[in-house]
Amino acid sequence: MPHATQIASSITTARLELVAITPDSLTSEQASDGRLGQILNCRVTSEWPHADWEPHVLQLLQERFAEDPTEIGWHRYVLLRPINGQPATLIGSVGGFRWPNDHDAAEVGYAILPEFRLRGYALEATKAMLTWIEATNSVKTIFAHTFPHLTGSIRILEQCGFTLEGPGKEENTIRYRKQ
Repeated sequence: MPHATQIASSITTARLELVAITPDSLTSEQASDGRLGQILNCRVTSEWPHADWEPHVLQLLQERFAEDPTEIGWHRYVLLRPINGQPATLIGSVGGFRWPNDHDAAEVGYAILPEFRLRGYALEATKAMLTWIEATNSVKTIFAHTFPHLTGSIRILEQCGFTLEGPGKEENTIRYRKQ
């Protein structure tokens, strides 16, 4: 199991490979330069990035990497899925973001491209991310934010042991905490 100072570059589940983003993959994604598939050695569909991805987060992640390169594994993993013997396809993302001013807490987030939803990938990836976070023994609190109308997202959180805590940080969001 990883220690607090060890960062996973990838996490493997039964159906997925979670690959930690790097400054290079993040820069490629920001620039939409078409190199992301080469960097990750996967197929990137025209749906990427997913609609739920907030572009301002890319800048935030770049800043975090510049401040502390050892934080790479804490922020965002892309989900790669081999399908029908073909090269892996980028199907979504998951992360366990630690805020710079509170390393005792991690915020979990996930998103799956529409074509790959309702197949259990978000649950599988989130469980793997939580296992990794818990194995580091370096956070006391794990939480997540979602919107009240995203019932699928809420079900994933509940299946992973989260309970509703109250209003979220951003307008119209709700916050869940892992018990």
